[in-house]
Amino acid sequence: MPELPEVENYRRRFESCALRRRIAGVEVTDARILHETTERALREGLAGARFVSTRRHGKHLFAEATSGAWLYLHFGMTGDLYCGADPPRFSRFVVRFVKGELLAFEDMRLFGRVGLLSDPDSFVARKRLGLDPLDESFGRTRFEERLTRRRGSIKALLMNQAVIAGLGNLWVDEILFQSGIDPRARVERLSGPSRRRIFDAMRRILRLAIARQESDRPMPPHYLIENRTAGAACPRCGAGNLRRTVIAGRTTYFCPVHQLSSRA
Repeated sequence: MPELPEVENYRRRFESCALRRRIAGVEVTDARILHETTERALREGLAGARFVSTRRHGKHLFAEATSGAWLYLHFGMTGDLYCGADPPRFSRFVVRFVKGELLAFEDMRLFGRVGLLSDPDSFVARKRLGLDPLDESFGRTRFEERLTRRRGSIKALLMNQAVIAGLGNLWVDEILFQSGIDPRARVERLSGPSRRRIFDAMRRILRLAIARQESDRPMPPHYLIENRTAGAACPRCGAGNLRRTVIAGRTTYFCPVHQLSSRA
């Protein structure tokens, strides 16, 4: 499922493909992809306009048009963006440009959404989304505030989109793996140093993931994401064997040796 790093690279792909190009028209090939809008509203809001800027908040992508409307994209489990001359097989929404090329939103399983908004800030507030972890205003102090008076496992908290927007199963596992915190550790028992390690790892790992994905390179070999196999040797400490469990309904991998609850 696309998480923050993937959506950030979709945002960059959108900009390279679609900014400042006049829109000839739009097509909706499956209305089930629509979010609180209609094909007619999309046509009227975008045809003849140009996209002038983009914005990402967590896993949500917004593109501003000169008409004043904002295109909204959420990628669900299998959503992707395609730029080219002909739409791919599972295109659900297509923006055609005056000079012939197109931008297609493809989604095989139809869990993604396409909409039209007047204001992304109102959308974020209405959906009660938490802070974006790469927002410049989101520092250690605000991260500590997010954890204050919270209870439950640290993994479940980090995946809660109302607390922090954009993190999902894979990257939360990686953040806790690299910071040495057991994903089952209770938030209310985390020490100050443990919380700071999590925050620092979160910012570092997300930025690295964005850069690696943009250049089509795998993450470093000591990262969990390339080694999610129960029983495999831990790629970070080498002393433990990876374990698999379920937390907040999600399959979770961790090392029982260097990810210690006692250190939390």
